[in-house]
Amino acid sequence: MINNKIIVIFIALLIPGCGFKAVNQDYFNQYKIIELNIKGDARLSYLLKNKLKLNNEKSDKSIKLNVTIDKTKNIREKNIKNEITKYQISITVKTDYYLIEENKSGNFLLSVTGDHNVSSRYRETLNNEKKLINSLMADISEQLFKDLLINLNDL
Repeated sequence: MINNKIIVIFIALLIPGCGFKAVNQDYFNQYKIIELNIKGDARLSYLLKNKLKLNNEKSDKSIKLNVTIDKTKNIREKNIKNEITKYQISITVKTDYYLIEENKSGNFLLSVTGDHNVSSRYRETLNNEKKLINSLMADISEQLFKDLLINLNDL
């Protein structure tokens, strides 16, 4: 019983000293997006532009972003009557960034895919597609921030 308590205390003291450190999320606040060019689907561009509003006026480093969005919609499944029952939507985002003060640039590619069911009512099918697109764009914007943070850290 006493040995178990000593082992638990010993492990509790060792784990914080393992060297694990969370990535500094405030690091991105050092940058200001001064130019944002988004090409592609208008609705997806609007959703991404709203997520990327990061103008920190106190920052001393400026970034130019060029983003190209490509959306494809394919038939995923059909039933015995040859009616479509499921669609697959793929969104691909190519991002080019340029750090003005450091005169450095780079690019990366992101891609997400999701499926949505076809309902008996057309309006429900549109709502399913809209929900899927919103979810995929939330994933893309989060991944874009992470990849941009990683790439800026490397530079």
